[in-house]
Amino acid sequence: MGGKIEYKNNVMYNTETLLDILSKIKERLLDYLFMPYWKIRLGRIGKNSRIKRGVKIIGNAQRIKMGSNFKIWHRCFISIGDGYISFGNNGHLGVDVYINASKGNITIGDNVAIAPKTQIYSYSDTYEYGKLIGEVCKVADVIIMDNILIGSGSVVLPGVTIHEGAIVGSGAVVTKDVEPFTIVGGVPAKEIGKRERI
Repeated sequence: MGGKIEYKNNVMYNTETLLDILSKIKERLLDYLFMPYWKIRLGRIGKNSRIKRGVKIIGNAQRIKMGSNFKIWHRCFISIGDGYISFGNNGHLGVDVYINASKGNITIGDNVAIAPKTQIYSYSDTYEYGKLIGEVCKVADVIIMDNILIGSGSVVLPGVTIHEGAIVGSGAVVTKDVEPFTIVGGVPAKEIGKRERI
């Protein structure tokens, strides 16, 4: 679905059909109708924040707080147990983002864009002590500060702090802290550049 873009005499035209427009109206209306459910279920939702249909939250959603103008897009999955999750203002979780705060807290600051299929864990298995599964787990808070972009398909592991202004490249596995205004990428994520401070 969605209109095609056509060019005629160097002018761009959107050939969106009435059916396309009605479908968008229906989606927005359904999202709007579901918001009272989320406002009751979550600990707090700020002004103009939205949670799209198809989002799943497993566990005690009262431990989740959202700031203003924050969007959680379709098919995101959030698992919350003993931890807390805090989303700041003016950010979003892209489609299919997975967040696990079964134990440990996850804090996401203001102006943070988390691209589709990213995974963030404050709790996971660890392989540092010899036994591989279930016996030893790592539990540590994750902090994602303000003005950050996390590229699609990235993984953020327990105990990581991503400092202000950083960018995480698509597909990166972040195992240690990311310095302010630094660009990281790769597996495991390493510094590949710096951003100019504004």
